[in-house]
Amino acid sequence: MLLNDVIDQLVNIERCLKKDKTLFIRIDINSPIVNGKIVDDFRIRAHAFTLRLVSDAGARAVVLAHQGRPGQDDFTSLELHKPYLEKHLERPVKFVDDVAGPEARRQIKELRGGEILLLENVRMLSEEVIERVPEAQAETFLVRKLAPLGDYFVFDGFAVAHRSQPSVVGFPPVMPSCMGPVFEKELRALSTVFEKRGKGVTLVAGGAKIPDTLKAMEQLLKNGLVERAAVGGLVGFVFAVAKYGIVSAPLKQVIEKGGYLPYIERARQILSKYGSQVQTPIDFAVNQNGRIDVDVYSLTQAPLDIGRSTVLLFREVIEHSEIVIFSGPMGYIEDDKFAVGTAELLRSAANKRLILGGGHTILAAEKAGVIDKAYHVSTGGRAFIQTIGGEEMPAVKVLLTSAKKFWT
Repeated sequence: MLLNDVIDQLVNIERCLKKDKTLFIRIDINSPIVNGKIVDDFRIRAHAFTLRLVSDAGARAVVLAHQGRPGQDDFTSLELHKPYLEKHLERPVKFVDDVAGPEARRQIKELRGGEILLLENVRMLSEEVIERVPEAQAETFLVRKLAPLGDYFVFDGFAVAHRSQPSVVGFPPVMPSCMGPVFEKELRALSTVFEKRGKGVTLVAGGAKIPDTLKAMEQLLKNGLVERAAVGGLVGFVFAVAKYGIVSAPLKQVIEKGGYLPYIERARQILSKYGSQVQTPIDFAVNQNGRIDVDVYSLTQAPLDIGRSTVLLFREVIEHSEIVIFSGPMGYIEDDKFAVGTAELLRSAANKRLILGGGHTILAAEKAGVIDKAYHVSTGGRAFIQTIGGEEMPAVKVLLTSAKKFWT
């Protein structure tokens, strides 16, 4: 089934915008945090549009979202996000330090039309990080306690659409549900990739999510949805090792310590099938009292960026493209010295129909000054990669089921 056909079967948020109705809205405002501060609020800006729609309609908005994952440095309270939401909404946002307990339920009941209540980080509930089928998630504490207090569920968090967690798939089986505008915009933009059937479509993939990227690349190439792929970041490092067999003693330690060995074998298999379509780095930038470029055979440490020769090579690939899907930076963009490769390629891709995906990619595009030139800026990271790879999204599947159950 074509993506546009799927979208047409989902229920639009307009049908849920009714005065004095309570809407549970799952958004994704998971943001990069450095030293306790949000350093990029792109997702918050995107979802402010949705919350403004609901508020302007006179409905009561109850916001479910997460930040980080238990045990990670960026796992924190959503109270940090409240002022950012208020800034972009230009109206007050209530916050409750509770997800589905007595205080959260009390404040939900007391909401008035047009008001917005941000619940605490849903991942404060241990059940939220467990993935199960929607029917099981509908029986969780979160859904059992909150669903009776609402009229509609709005799923707008494309960046978490690949998760089969309670706040994503638990509500649609038990209450009328619809897709939000951010989610719909994402699906419609990505449908253009499928319509091209690979002709003139190039994937520029980087970052550190190696297994996800390898899986998506293989799917895209297998299904003929991209014509070429250029790989950088840690993904590019893995492909370079697989292609050139660079296994010096220092690199062997890097590979073993990073757990990259299984990925190298997977990359080797992809190259054996689609080698002529995959462009790998031929040099890398490393830190030796500053940035220096070394060719693949001279590499003795983990790379921090693609080298200048690789930039020229990748730019040539981009030049012969019509659509460029850019997912994941080419290097360690937190350090300007190693953001060069990413910035150069983004500037080249901005002359094409550029689709950006992933938080770090967006941050790099903003720094490179090309964010406004992009055809589409996706709020998703892994969800973006999986969708363009043709994988079924749990959120989409359960919304289709809910539409047939409650709206037909």
